[in-house]
Amino acid sequence: MALADFDRLQLRPWSGSREERAALAGIWRRAWCAAQRHGVEQVAPIGPWLARVEAEFVAPAEVHIAERGGQPLAFMVMLPDRAYVAQLYVDPHRHGQGLGRRLLDTACRRMPAGWRLHVATANAMGQRFYERYGLERGVIDRHPATGRERVDFRWRPGAGRVAGA
Repeated sequence: MALADFDRLQLRPWSGSREERAALAGIWRRAWCAAQRHGVEQVAPIGPWLARVEAEFVAPAEVHIAERGGQPLAFMVMLPDRAYVAQLYVDPHRHGQGLGRRLLDTACRRMPAGWRLHVATANAMGQRFYERYGLERGVIDRHPATGRERVDFRWRPGAGRVAGA
């Protein structure tokens, strides 16, 4: 990606419009499918993903979007009161363009005392991304609703990447 493209990247809170909800549901579904290629026999159609956006992307959650030219390319859902990044997804054809890193920089600024997130053990690419960013790998447990294995990752100030660097 050229520097000019990176400069045109905008980070903003989401508006919650119908079009934006649909766009984020699509990114979430495509990125989740790309990350979970093995061990998933069937993926739900877009409807359940849209229902989750409408149910989960509400206060106290903060939703941040990375967009270019008005088109959402990636998003992050944070729960600052819990120091937790609940979701971070980048449209698969936009991987490697710095979108996830820029969103995590926002998490570092919003939660400067530290924060955590979980990533599926099946998502090796996501785990590598978080390790490169400087997050510390923690315990493996199971998601309370799905039972899928996941890894706990933590960002602590002074460990790893410096926000905005």
